Amino acid sequence: MKQLIALAFIVLAGCGRDSGDIDSYIGNACARDSDCDERCYLNSGEFPGGFCSISCRSDSDCPSDTVCTDKEGGVCMFLCRAVDCRDLGPGWQCMDKDNVNGGKDNICIGD
Repeated sequence: MKQLIALAFIVLAGCGRDSGDIDSYIGNACARDSDCDERCYLNSGEFPGGFCSISCRSDSDCPSDTVCTDKEGGVCMFLCRAVDCRDLGPGWQCMDKDNVNGGKDNICIGD
């Protein structure tokens, strides 16, 4: 029995968020904050269908394959090299946008 419990723990410990995952943490469409782990950026030109994400001040606040963009005071957005923007839904595309460091990143954003 102890071996079975130990095996289950090892298997579950290996489960986690993979880079580029589209989920309620970052990437799912949403209509309200309760649809997301942190915040829903409501349906607009930049966030078609709504967009679950987290706020940030720097790239280090964001998961891998995302960057802190200069939107809404800082929002983690997917890098185009990490995901196919079309997987986020209609209206999403790759564009160069300002990051919080004063540079530009090629991110998935609404058109």
